[in-house]
Amino acid sequence: MAALLRLPKLAANVVEGSVGLWRKNEGDPVAAGEPVVEIITSKATFDLESPVDGVLLQRYAPEKSAIPVGFILASIGQPRETAPDVTTENARILADFRAQAAAQTAAPAAAAVRATPGARRLAREAGVDLAAVPRAAGQDVLREEDVRAHLDRARGA
Repeated sequence: MAALLRLPKLAANVVEGSVGLWRKNEGDPVAAGEPVVEIITSKATFDLESPVDGVLLQRYAPEKSAIPVGFILASIGQPRETAPDVTTENARILADFRAQAAAQTAAPAAAAVRATPGARRLAREAGVDLAAVPRAAGQDVLREEDVRAHLDRARGA
């Protein structure tokens, strides 16, 4: 059974990397501990090594592609072994990564809205984005009354 070469979690703040140069081509023999591919992060560049002896069956990421932690870069197995199909798993890993990235970029925008604790609580309970709630004229801080008025307008009351 083929071994899968994944982008490992290198540090707490490293969530992705870029594929640099492939040191091995498909069909090349590799030894455990031998460099297979160069990985570039915002902090460092390093060679990802083969976990086993065998043959590089398939590469799943081209050079210069950005990939998240856990992405399957390659499979290593025995000569004439069929490379596993990891398309579905890699697609799921990418989708999860993109969803987390989108959530993280949306979160600071909501946090930037100035609101009272009561307004934040009410909006959270009602599932309302504070950025969508208009403020009363002349107010720079969103109040609980503003959230209530927004909810009333949304309900058609």
